[in-house]
Amino acid sequence: MPASGIMSSKGQLVIPAKLRQELGFKPGVRVIFRKQGKKLFIESGSYEALMALRGKYAGLGLEKSFAEDRRLEKQREEQKSESPL
Repeated sequence: MPASGIMSSKGQLVIPAKLRQELGFKPGVRVIFRKQGKKLFIESGSYEALMALRGKYAGLGLEKSFAEDRRLEKQREEQKSESPL
């Protein structure tokens, strides 16, 4: 069921309690904002888990491969959002 809210003058939004509970969003949880076309997605993110991996795979050349994969994924997502229903 859709939920709505109002943005404050500071750009703040309140995520309805039921959605926060269903998604496991607790005070202090880090979230990721992702824009796709004219839509905004909010996802939970684990900064600590990401930082634990920092430097672990240095020198393996994965960064270039990941960047290319992400570029292609983004291109596919944009094509999907632009195609008529």
